[in-house]
Amino acid sequence: MTDHFLSPALYVLMIVLVMKVTDGLPQRTFSLRKPPKVAIGLWLLVAIPSLLQFAFPQIYDTLHRDSDLIIDHGQWWRVYTSFMVQDGGVGGTAFNLFVLALIGFAAERVWGTRTLLAFVPALMLVFSVDTFLVHGPPGGGNSGLTFRLATSIAGLALLIRPGRRHYLLAAAIVVDGAVLLLLGDGHGEPMITGIVAGLIAALVQRRRPRVWHPVAAGPDARGNTPESEETPEPESDLEGR
Repeated sequence: MTDHFLSPALYVLMIVLVMKVTDGLPQRTFSLRKPPKVAIGLWLLVAIPSLLQFAFPQIYDTLHRDSDLIIDHGQWWRVYTSFMVQDGGVGGTAFNLFVLALIGFAAERVWGTRTLLAFVPALMLVFSVDTFLVHGPPGGGNSGLTFRLATSIAGLALLIRPGRRHYLLAAAIVVDGAVLLLLGDGHGEPMITGIVAGLIAALVQRRRPRVWHPVAAGPDARGNTPESEETPEPESDLEGR
């Protein structure tokens, strides 16, 4: 993470842009009886070790990302556990947990519970490959996962709600990420790749096989009424809301 003073403002700008995108999409409704289970589970998975690490530093020592230990000593689990601990101190931890709660809830509303349950591990698997190959600085934090999850909503919008408004919002997110990269802040990369990941996930979800059920049909031109005909149900969480 860079210490450039513009970075926090650009993070907030990205979140605002994503919320603007979310406003234009169909959304699920949650309640106390039907809570956003994936968002809550993901938040707890990150929050519990992230908070406990302040009392028990060995948690961070065991779970954080360290390329030397991953590549040279086979401690592969660090690739998939580094998002559960934080390297930004109290302030960075508070920010990361707040944004994760906000984005997790928004993502489950637009993606749906089943899709999000598969999408989060997929993001981790796809974007952790280079960690096994490239020596990078040690660290931890969920910001990379959270930012990709956030901007994936923009990728979803480009497919199911194409239009000038969403094109402009997605372009603004890309510019935001590009500025961060120019400032030497690597958080710009997940902002940009998250849009691509969201678009791909939306395409995959749209092509899932349809489920067919017989329903009563009306009379044809000759006045005959067939017993039934097949009609498709919504093929994914992206439709039929």
